[in-house]
Amino acid sequence: MQLPDPPRRHTLRTHAGPLLGLIAAVLVLAGCPSPEPEAPEPEAPLAGTELRLTIVADPAMARSAERLRGEWNAQTGGRFSVAEATAEEVLAAASLPGDAVIVPSALLGPLAQRDGIAPVRPRTPSADPFAAQPSAQPSARAAARAAVFEALRRGEAVWGATAMGIPFGSPVLVCYYRADLLKQVDRRPPRTWEEYRTLACLLADANPGAEVWHGAMEPLGPGWAGVVLLARAAPYAKHPANYSVWFDIQTMAPLIAGPPFVRALEELVEAAKLGPAESLEFDPDAVRRAFWSGRTAMALSWPTAAAADVPRDAAFGAGFAELPGSGKVYNISRTRWDARPEDGCSYVPLLAIAGRLGVVSREAAHPGAAQELLAWLSGPEWSTTVSARSPTTTLFRREHLAAPGVWVEPPVGRGAAAQYAKATEAALGRRHWVTALRIPGRERYLAALDQAVHAAVRGEASPQEALDTAAASWRATTDALGADAQRTAYRRSLGLAD
Repeated sequence: MQLPDPPRRHTLRTHAGPLLGLIAAVLVLAGCPSPEPEAPEPEAPLAGTELRLTIVADPAMARSAERLRGEWNAQTGGRFSVAEATAEEVLAAASLPGDAVIVPSALLGPLAQRDGIAPVRPRTPSADPFAAQPSAQPSARAAARAAVFEALRRGEAVWGATAMGIPFGSPVLVCYYRADLLKQVDRRPPRTWEEYRTLACLLADANPGAEVWHGAMEPLGPGWAGVVLLARAAPYAKHPANYSVWFDIQTMAPLIAGPPFVRALEELVEAAKLGPAESLEFDPDAVRRAFWSGRTAMALSWPTAAAADVPRDAAFGAGFAELPGSGKVYNISRTRWDARPEDGCSYVPLLAIAGRLGVVSREAAHPGAAQELLAWLSGPEWSTTVSARSPTTTLFRREHLAAPGVWVEPPVGRGAAAQYAKATEAALGRRHWVTALRIPGRERYLAALDQAVHAAVRGEASPQEALDTAAASWRATTDALGADAQRTAYRRSLGLAD
């Protein structure tokens, strides 16, 4: 059967142009406006801008940032490449290896001290330099500009009186505890270091059937023993009336052999007896694994979604508390112990033990665009993607409090994750904090403290003798690096202008 011919449309095609023109003319004569021409699409804010982003000593963060290259290009028209470097390479280089560089928090001081990084500049005088910049994405302009936690924004990211870095998250040590065992002995989480030791002794006898059991574990291995000592000493040494904490800010004489540090080391030695001998080799990862393997009632570490070798599920529930504080603080000006004026206990978090900060190189070809990239990566939309899988960071913006589960290891339940978020919010919102030696020579100073802790724990020296030896090492390091330069760096690390 022959199919009918298709309808003829060629006449319409042929005469469509004149016909439409006639209709338009009639509409104009009748008083109807002609259609407005389409507005040209706005040019992407960073079209053609090429940036180099280098991420230091954090492969997980580098992988996360790499996945966002296409998104940045789609939203801004700009491009960035991702490279990795070690801390040693960055410190040895004459200039930063990139336009934007994400570095360990403690490196801010040495890099700023040699004038290698540019200050963080707000787009307007009233803008928050730590919020996502508006040109990066339209939705970011309407999103709530939730602030970075106070201690990071005003403490860790500042050098002297100037903001020099953009936070990507910085954990503080917290106290893991077995919630079931605390309920069993009818005790609350420890608020002071005295309560911590008493509870550790009590829980050491509450063996829940484990073959190897300890009341508490702390990371006292190389690179961490000195950090733990500083964290324990912080509430004893940070007096509201004194700037001097680790050093005398006028003379750079080390203060680590004084009463607050001796007391902290004495208590650390007593607590170490409740842990395993191998704790002198443990880092925070090892302590975290020991806790989830059911070997200890309490542990000092921090949660992370990047935790390795921990079970998916646990037979017990965990709880989290801020690191203990103190009801007394040493007043170095008057050489006496003072009672805390607040509620009888004060917490002083230790910053810059890990963490990451984004900085802009002084030699960046496009410094404004480099800062916008860092603000975009650390802002409300992408900060979880970039930072949550890094073992060196933790939640750091207020909107992270709504979904803390993405920042913790699998065995942490929903309620415990919320508890951790609350503890972190409290710690990073404290009025007083101290930073873990952000000055040149940090590794040498901390190594001397590691040796002091190990000597005291092994009984090779008394806490006072061990700290006297460490103080002598600190003086030698300061002299070798230049006392005047170190004094300037230390004052700037405290937020003091020249």
